[in-house]
Amino acid sequence: MKTYLAFPPARRLSGSVRVPSSKSATNRALLLAALSGTPVTVVHPLDAGDTRALLRCLEAMGARIAPVADGVTLHGPLSGGPGVTVLDAGDSGTAARFLVAMAAATRGTFRITGSGRLRERPMGELVSALRSLGAAIEEEAPGCLPLLVRGGSLSGGPVAVDASRSSQFLSALMLLGAAGVDVEVRATGAVASAPYAALTAESLRAFGHRVDGDGDGDGDGTWRVARGDRAPDRYDTPGDFSSAVPLMAAVGVRGGDLFFPGLAWPSPQADALAVPVLRGMGLAIAAERGGLAARCEPGALSRAAVRATRFPDAVPSLAALAAFAPGESRFEGVGHLRWKESDRLASICEVLAGAGAVAVADSDGLTVRGGFTPTPSTGVLSTFRDHRIAMAAGILSVGRPGLLIEDPGCVEKSYPAFFRDLDSLCER
Repeated sequence: MKTYLAFPPARRLSGSVRVPSSKSATNRALLLAALSGTPVTVVHPLDAGDTRALLRCLEAMGARIAPVADGVTLHGPLSGGPGVTVLDAGDSGTAARFLVAMAAATRGTFRITGSGRLRERPMGELVSALRSLGAAIEEEAPGCLPLLVRGGSLSGGPVAVDASRSSQFLSALMLLGAAGVDVEVRATGAVASAPYAALTAESLRAFGHRVDGDGDGDGDGTWRVARGDRAPDRYDTPGDFSSAVPLMAAVGVRGGDLFFPGLAWPSPQADALAVPVLRGMGLAIAAERGGLAARCEPGALSRAAVRATRFPDAVPSLAALAAFAPGESRFEGVGHLRWKESDRLASICEVLAGAGAVAVADSDGLTVRGGFTPTPSTGVLSTFRDHRIAMAAGILSVGRPGLLIEDPGCVEKSYPAFFRDLDSLCER
């Protein structure tokens, strides 16, 4: 049964909200802790659908997991069971890609699967790269889940991967170093969402592993990764810019003043690159007293023109905000959005159309025409079970009356309290 949320428009936004911890940092930390020979406490990890799916899979692989007051403690070693160990990644592309690599490096037989949409998302580039290192992988359908992996036969050494559709292929191979498979990873061509590869390198170093080379995640250079001798006792998970950006965009719709305690600036996170874009659109965003403040005057918005290849997950929120800005906004270099939880280029166009705005997608990007046409008394905003599209729908609802958001609960994937937090910031 479908559910709908009627989210009344706001007069302005104000207040303070602590956004969840970074999903990307949490997933990397949970995996690296599970590969450690000594217990590691991941402090304040994100508790959401994607991270729970990864934890279930790591436990199925033999990780010792114990909740503690401020997080979760994990350690290895990982191994397969006596038969086929099933690893269901749910909707999480990050978990699935990382688990395929870990299964290849772990003794045992593993079947990696996931939701219907995840079984449509690309895996072929990663499978090809792992096979070049000696992995035994069987496909039911070319380049997609489910995959049967007979692990423990990987050799180290150089490996190249096409990461133009997902940087997760590159990150998955880099993480092999923490599993004891010394690798020299090179991306062929441009890398989608390149900052995530740098985040992987930063996470590996934080867990005591050696990362050398001149890889910068942009397709020119090499990452050399080898397992370290000692993991940290604790890892503090940073706040999530992917969760903060939609709320920042919302304050741009009606104006107001928000504060995000504990959100560090500057930040290496990919979606932190959306902050300069928001500033260019008219928001004032600055570090203040242990957090980040975002302010906007009503009617102060400007159009955007940006190449967003390095931070595509922020594009749905930026596009929703651009609908309230005068003129035509353009987001280029985001063709790989078609391979996310939904075809996000098509999804953005449809959710904006439901609110009375116009967006046009092409092979490489998205154009949003500022302004709205009259809409029916009730416009239904489809979310396509995609958490980022649902957040964009929330931004539109802040400024447009009479909208119904379909399946708002899909935000559980990364930010379960998103609509509750957004509502708490709205003055009506």
